Amino acid sequence: MKKTILFLFLACTFGVNAQDFSFGADVQSRYVWRGAQLGGESASLQPSVEYTNGKLAVGAWGAYSLGGGETAAQEMDLYISYALTDAISVTVTDYYFPGAKGAGHYLETDHGHTYEAAVSVAVTDGISLMAANYFAGDNDGATYIEASYAADQFTLFVGGVTGDNGIAYGTEGEGLVNVGVSLEREIQLSSTYSLPVNSSLILNPDAESVFLTFGFSL
Repeated sequence: MKKTILFLFLACTFGVNAQDFSFGADVQSRYVWRGAQLGGESASLQPSVEYTNGKLAVGAWGAYSLGGGETAAQEMDLYISYALTDAISVTVTDYYFPGAKGAGHYLETDHGHTYEAAVSVAVTDGISLMAANYFAGDNDGATYIEASYAADQFTLFVGGVTGDNGIAYGTEGEGLVNVGVSLEREIQLSSTYSLPVNSSLILNPDAESVFLTFGFSL
């Protein structure tokens, strides 16, 4: 599976124009994903690169702890996304954790990888639904469902899981794990450049934990 995703990533990006690519990086005070703190107790550098061609997008995304000593929390993902319509898109992602127990080099072992298929639907202007299932790899079987509402500079979201094995999201089968609000704005630093910043308040009711994060994009 991981070789297939890597092959598709390379095939889609071979011989394309440089203007079809975009890249950047985020710096976050904590790496919190779907209600779980994955990056340890330190800031996280999150680089990304993406190739787009019409309705197709192929990309890579990473998360690297800036605190040191958090090798198990490092992450590098590959994904392929396709817009079926203006409102519906499907995405397949290979989540790779090189520091996970039993993980070897990227192509050497099944350990350290989790594969996800996701469907996103824009229900109305501002309201979106997303369902994602781990269909293979270390966390096979867990399903995550999220609803969100975006308006102006803020986004409200609520997400929960079913079929969890106690590892993927830390729940015993099912639970509400990701409730909160995110805010975004741009700080004008000069006449030609503004810095995008964001902050999120995230509650995980199942784990009884709460996070307040801050970050910026380069």
